[in-house]
Amino acid sequence: MAKQDGDNNRKGGDTQVGLTLRIVVALYVLYLAYGLIQGYGETSGNDRIFIAIAIIIFIAAGGAILFFSGRKLIRKEYVDASQDIEDDVVGESAEAGEEKE
Repeated sequence: MAKQDGDNNRKGGDTQVGLTLRIVVALYVLYLAYGLIQGYGETSGNDRIFIAIAIIIFIAAGGAILFFSGRKLIRKEYVDASQDIEDDVVGESAEAGEEKE
């Protein structure tokens, strides 16, 4: 019997690849903040306020994503994709055995 729990064939939890991609994106956001800091001295007036706000947001968001994703990756708090594949194969073969009975 097929599973119908509304998960649309998607497992819950983060994967190692997903966490690694988050870290790469976080590093890019921090790099963008660095670029804004480099050009901060050349701006004047109201632009300085907006750029300062953008720098703060980029550093906070990039740092938070980097911290939490890195912590999960180091602690191995992610779903092992190879284990999911094995579980799916075993589950499908058990379901096929139930249908034959």
